[in-house]
Amino acid sequence: MHKADSELEAINAIVAALKPLRDEERKRVLEYVLGRFDALPVQRTLTSSGSAPLSQLSTGAPSAGALNDIRTLKEQKNPRSASEMAALVAYYISELAPSSERRTGMNKEDVERYFKTAGFKLTAKAGQTLINAKNAGYLDSAGEGQYKLNPVGYNLVVHRLGGDGSGRKRRRKSEVKATRRSKR
Repeated sequence: MHKADSELEAINAIVAALKPLRDEERKRVLEYVLGRFDALPVQRTLTSSGSAPLSQLSTGAPSAGALNDIRTLKEQKNPRSASEMAALVAYYISELAPSSERRTGMNKEDVERYFKTAGFKLTAKAGQTLINAKNAGYLDSAGEGQYKLNPVGYNLVVHRLGGDGSGRKRRRKSEVKATRRSKR
């Protein structure tokens, strides 16, 4: 088993164990565990009620806002396709990941790792997912199997994705063909 797979299993086990707990219980558990392993202290971003939801707990790693994990980002943005999820992963890696993991490019191993971590259905061919996201206009090729988020992909993640997806209307192929015929 690869080290990354072991880490993902541990993350998933921790998230599953913490999910049924209330915010204050989660806080106590995390503070104890971090203290037990001499890890960085938990920093909280307090809400107006004085509490900090689990999604806002951080281990001191700098992040954009309070969001610091791919699973929470996926749940907030609700991507409906593997191409949208690939754009979301590229955004996460370039903007929100811990500084030690942050970079501009991504590859098929990143698709496999972050799709698993986020709980998004894996595609049969991760490399093809990146090509499809590029063809959809969300990513640009960065050479040698590497892809990077472009402005279209950035705008998709930041401005269009979110909630239940009701703000995005998908057009049927028949509608697209009818539009093309009418423009001729």
